[in-house]
Amino acid sequence: MIIWENLVNQAKKEILGFIFRQKLAKGERLLSVDEFADLLSVSKTTVREAIRSLEQLHFVEVKQGKGVYLAVDPQSLGKNIAQLKSVTEMARESGIELETMEWEVHEREADEALSVRLRVSLGTPVVEVTRLRGFGGEVAVYLEDTLPKVLVADFTPADWQGSLFEALEKRGITLSHSVAQIIPYIPQGKIKEKLKQAGNVPFLLLEHLHFGRNEQVVAFSRDYYSAKYFHFEVVRKRI
Repeated sequence: MIIWENLVNQAKKEILGFIFRQKLAKGERLLSVDEFADLLSVSKTTVREAIRSLEQLHFVEVKQGKGVYLAVDPQSLGKNIAQLKSVTEMARESGIELETMEWEVHEREADEALSVRLRVSLGTPVVEVTRLRGFGGEVAVYLEDTLPKVLVADFTPADWQGSLFEALEKRGITLSHSVAQIIPYIPQGKIKEKLKQAGNVPFLLLEHLHFGRNEQVVAFSRDYYSAKYFHFEVVRKRI
């Protein structure tokens, strides 16, 4: 049973990879069960179960007698980087609901570097949260956020596992803008273990400071986006 479940999960991941590699658009028809079985070298039963799992995630739609169709728009995932949106918001706009696969919260005191970034006094209590998020068992993004403890003192586990922006807004803290660096990144060491990556899969690291409407620094964040699933576009104007 465990071996077969692993085959189904692997087939599901392979089908997801196929969708993104082929740059399929919402509403496009996927390969047939027979074609996927040949492509992945697995049984038709395994493919059917993998597709059923993707259907439960609302990733695909099975139309009786017609085939399997893509129910989301993966090509828009993170497309417009100029707009300040949470990962959850970007995914929802593509029709994808992210799951939080792992998360940890730690408290510590701000060291010199962090106190400068967050514009707080040395030794100010801060909260660090790390989250591994994805869909269909696949890691899409690894998030590291550090915030002054006073802003998140009443956060619940549900707040940490969902959209950080939405949780802050519920408490009257609205983000106005962020200043970010985009850095090509090949996971190494602890990060590679967290991302469960084999080989050199490229990621895009967005390292940024989030600001509130009163120019208060709300968070220092590092977002590691899998280049398998996210691509960003920037509009550049000649002035």
